[in-house]
Amino acid sequence: MTAAKLILFEGIPGSGKTTTSQLLHTYFEEKGTASAVFVEGSEHPVDLPFYAYLTMNEFKELLSKYPQQADWLEHHSVIEDEYALTPYQSPEPEPRDDTLLKDLRAKEFCYSDCPVVPFDTFKQVFCRRFEKFAAAAMKQERVTIFESVLFQHQIHDIHRLYPEASGREIIDYLAILAEILRPLNPVLFYMSQRSVQESLEHTAHIRSKPKWAAEETIAYYIRRKKLELDAIKALPIHSMIIDNTDRDWDKMMATILHALS
Repeated sequence: MTAAKLILFEGIPGSGKTTTSQLLHTYFEEKGTASAVFVEGSEHPVDLPFYAYLTMNEFKELLSKYPQQADWLEHHSVIEDEYALTPYQSPEPEPRDDTLLKDLRAKEFCYSDCPVVPFDTFKQVFCRRFEKFAAAAMKQERVTIFESVLFQHQIHDIHRLYPEASGREIIDYLAILAEILRPLNPVLFYMSQRSVQESLEHTAHIRSKPKWAAEETIAYYIRRKKLELDAIKALPIHSMIIDNTDRDWDKMMATILHALS
């Protein structure tokens, strides 16, 4: 029913990205359209949750230091010419070795408070990830649904790791990632609500995480939402902003299906 091979859902926490992604995936499956959905926290063809970044020399030293896990490390790592990306949480190296886990955590690529690589290298790694995904997806007869891939995880990690990066730098980088995805005829749906505060308070309640409703958190997401809305204007792909204030999922799905048709 859709020419798009990739559908992206973005928006601040509590805007309905996960729910809508899963509803659309279910709809496709019921209609006989092959699809795959990747939400936050899942094993992912693009995102790098809990991966260590190692130069090839560091990776070779790791294999020598932990011979029992060497086969596992080589099998599960993403190995490029200059570096290796090694998971350490999902899946966890086998056999388990706490010292190995500590060494890998020290090289955490995205989820640390300080970067292990310069910003240019960070961007290059993800550009390569997006390129490989796009090439593989072009050969598959299915629609891929991504949640929080282009905006949320990228922007949040950049803000934490590279606070010196300007809004313009971030938007230019996101536009490059979107350009890489263009052969998939992607559609981005940005889930928006009139009140950032209400959206975060809703998230704090349903996830039992009061910190989401903290004043400084609300202020941050107000700024981030503005950046994301500015970024949409620069993307070389079809994008649509949907008001989801009332969380009317039937109306939401009708809007999305109409856009995809």
